[in-house]
Amino acid sequence: MKMFQKTVLFFLSWLLIQGCGCGNHGSGVYRVGIDSNWYPIHFGAQQAYVNAFTEELLLDISRYSGIEFERIPANWDNLVEGLKKKKYDAVLTSLPPYEYNKASFDFSPNFLDLGPVLVVPVDSKYSGLDQITEGFIGVISGDPAVFVASRNPSLIVHSYSAIPDLLNAIASGEVEAGLLDRIPAVSYVQDLYSAQLKITSEPLTDAGLHLVTLKGGSRRLLSQFDQALSQMQKKKKLEALLKKWHLGE
Repeated sequence: MKMFQKTVLFFLSWLLIQGCGCGNHGSGVYRVGIDSNWYPIHFGAQQAYVNAFTEELLLDISRYSGIEFERIPANWDNLVEGLKKKKYDAVLTSLPPYEYNKASFDFSPNFLDLGPVLVVPVDSKYSGLDQITEGFIGVISGDPAVFVASRNPSLIVHSYSAIPDLLNAIASGEVEAGLLDRIPAVSYVQDLYSAQLKITSEPLTDAGLHLVTLKGGSRRLLSQFDQALSQMQKKKKLEALLKKWHLGE
């Protein structure tokens, strides 16, 4: 694990050297604000992987589109305000694409989905939340996934204080299934619970990380970013990148 963490840190350092673009505001170079802590999302042990994935994604987007990014570190509490003041052309953020946010900002599609997924025992036949007509379903206390579970009034929601408690309850049959944010779900199910559990749905909300610009501003950037991301998805490059950084199945 220590060797892998050193590899991640070396890779991030190399990317920063290769992609800095410091002081270069020429044609096709866009200033992108990034809070590497991704507040208010808590990635925990996966944060280094998310950052490495994001850095490599921007390099790939550049290759596909021809545009360049000048990455500017920012704090969570002034990231969006900096965009409003035009310190950046865009920001990478989990800002929800609610209607009131869309009145001020334009959003790319998610480059990293974060919404809750359905986790079930490995031998379960459930392939979606709508197939569970009754019984108990587990969530983490205080997680917005409870609102997803409550769409089916016949399900009884059981809250757990920690992820291992929830996953153990699913594996033991204490609950029929559980809803857990995609990133920790992938991490746990691929590792400690690979023989006991599986993920059996796409994210059940549109939560995710995306590129955000001011409304009507930087249209070229947003268009080229969207097109490059679409190409990566079609060629399964995005899927491969997610797997490389332990963020996809």
